[in-house]
Amino acid sequence: MPPIDDANGFRKQRFTDAGGSDYTAIFRSEYSGQDLRRDTAVASETYATAGTQYEYFVIGNDDLTLRRMNARGGRRGGVIGPRDDHVVFWLQQGRLEMHFADRTRIIEPGSPYIASASEAYRFESEETVYNGVHISDAFLRKTAGELGYPMPDGPVLFDQQDERVARREPLRRLLSEVSPTLMDERVRGAMRTALNRRLATVVLDTFPLRDRGDDVPTASRLRDAIAFVEEHARERPSVPAIAAAAGLSERGLQEVFARTLGVTPNGFLRDQRLDEVRRELLRGESPNSVLEVARRWRFTNPSRFATAYRARFGEDPSVTLRAATSQRPDGRSSWRIRQAVAYIENHLDDVCTVADIAAAAGLRPRRLQQLFKEERGTTPTAFLRDLRALRRSGDRS
Repeated sequence: MPPIDDANGFRKQRFTDAGGSDYTAIFRSEYSGQDLRRDTAVASETYATAGTQYEYFVIGNDDLTLRRMNARGGRRGGVIGPRDDHVVFWLQQGRLEMHFADRTRIIEPGSPYIASASEAYRFESEETVYNGVHISDAFLRKTAGELGYPMPDGPVLFDQQDERVARREPLRRLLSEVSPTLMDERVRGAMRTALNRRLATVVLDTFPLRDRGDDVPTASRLRDAIAFVEEHARERPSVPAIAAAAGLSERGLQEVFARTLGVTPNGFLRDQRLDEVRRELLRGESPNSVLEVARRWRFTNPSRFATAYRARFGEDPSVTLRAATSQRPDGRSSWRIRQAVAYIENHLDDVCTVADIAAAAGLRPRRLQQLFKEERGTTPTAFLRDLRALRRSGDRS
């Protein structure tokens, strides 16, 4: 697919092995045709072994692009040097090794990972499906300046999201909202720039910057606010108390929650309390009284509680309780998680995404992740991976 260019570098490109694209063509396009020799290249030693099938899709402009790679069979690898953009991506399937100068990271399906523009790394991957966002360093710095965020004069280096923030999936939530518009090649100019800025803002809000001196990144303050709510939800803390715990003004707290989590602090607190009620109902520890559990989490109006619960989980709280207590022969997993486990066991040879598993269990993907962790001590993707590994070891024995 040929690129489509405009004054801001808009392009839409697709590379495939079936279309005759050599694997290194991806990197020649990305790095303005630079020679791929070791001594001069941003990308070098790139390879795809025989039999590798791949499709790489890019759409966006000089400020921000959305990417998708689907690679099957064989292995891919190479060296990526310092570049002009920061990369945030999620693996949906497969495994990726990233070897930096001072560390090695093994990336598996789950939380987003960020690779800072100034860091070089060697990568090796197999059977990978991933989605990514590339944000130019210049655009990120410009967005930070508009937000009033201090940035280092030297390289911008990011830390990974804290687990408390990552499991709320702020960037993935925003991407699901704006991706259909960004994928439309007719969207150019001011509208695309505004959407790009929203994504860059959430990256700055949720990935802490290193080397900030005494300044505490907003991402760390958001983490502290989430932690405070999670730990004190039963007490129903006030917005001023949450803001104080995070070292933010009330207005600053309201703004960061709205733009990164799409909810007010009070709404976030209410959802946390609803989640805790659901956890208790699923454990079946109060089999005769939904209201008993609701009151423990400071829900005093039964009608409003039931309405909020249905809106969040798509079922009445009494239905949750019955499902948890009526079919529990193992004494541990709820009926919905057993449905998820059965689906995984029956699809070991297939592409099996979290969305597929969640649909089989009648849950939203985020709820599936949370309940699986609570009831089985792992994630659906880790459980699937372990079952596949166990079967492979059995096949070899």
